[in-house]
Amino acid sequence: MLSLMCALVSLLAVLPYTTPEYEVEVERDVVYAQAEGYWTHAPVGEKGTVRRLLPELRRTRTLDLDLDIYLPAADSSASRPLLLMMHGGSFFIGHKEEKGQAGWCEYFASLGYVAVSINYRLGFQPTKKDFAAAEKRALADADAALDYLLSRGDLRIDPERIFAAGTSAGAMLALGLAFRPEAGPAGPRPHIRAVGNFWGSVHDLQVLESSDTAILSFQSPDDPVMPYGRGYPFRTSKKGLQPPSQWFSEEMYGTCAVHERALELGLRAEHHACAEPRHRLHIGDDGEYTERFYEIRDRMAVFFAESLQ
Repeated sequence: MLSLMCALVSLLAVLPYTTPEYEVEVERDVVYAQAEGYWTHAPVGEKGTVRRLLPELRRTRTLDLDLDIYLPAADSSASRPLLLMMHGGSFFIGHKEEKGQAGWCEYFASLGYVAVSINYRLGFQPTKKDFAAAEKRALADADAALDYLLSRGDLRIDPERIFAAGTSAGAMLALGLAFRPEAGPAGPRPHIRAVGNFWGSVHDLQVLESSDTAILSFQSPDDPVMPYGRGYPFRTSKKGLQPPSQWFSEEMYGTCAVHERALELGLRAEHHACAEPRHRLHIGDDGEYTERFYEIRDRMAVFFAESLQ
């Protein structure tokens, strides 16, 4: 561990966009689109949240989709890299101001990035069809957020230097943005240089064949929520009992399976297997940052900067 930290310190000293240089300004609650859905944000870890939300599934409504933009203050660069950050929460709960996402965005803005944390549509009926539709809705929203940000000339975003990252469901969205066909209904899609895949997954490893995006992954092999290799989310028993998630989710491929396939395809990939038997590695039970938060932050800065070389 000591040698790894020494190597990180050396890289931070020489690579651009790895050393904090700027104060940070934040544009909050910027509406980037409107769409039909159930809701766009809900607190994590608050007792009774799911029960309170269930009546909202009776109908959809027109929602404002919003985001927070973290900017390097007094930065005169002609163009800046973009980090698009997406929270987790099983496409049911979560919000853009979660401590982990907000902390990472603030740090990357201090490095010179335009760093953005987004809200996206949440909620789904308890069926396999609507669970899959919820992921598609969220991915469409992430796409809309990216389009909006690139349309903002005042942000000075370099469309050739785009990065995406997220935790859990947010990591699924980051991977989804990166590994889709290059052309969409409206034409060519922006290329994602590298992804921060923090305890996320994909439904099909073949999607990795559609891009040369680099992948940085962190996850515990004993993650109780997302599969580490191939499996179903929300593992409830290690004794062979089928988890209820099989009723509404297809099998998924977690960070280890994604990493191994990425290496087979010749993609630049780095995987960190973490000893803690937890899902959310970056935030502790006390709601504060863990050591992993800082390790992920610094490793992500180096990994992304290496993608710019």
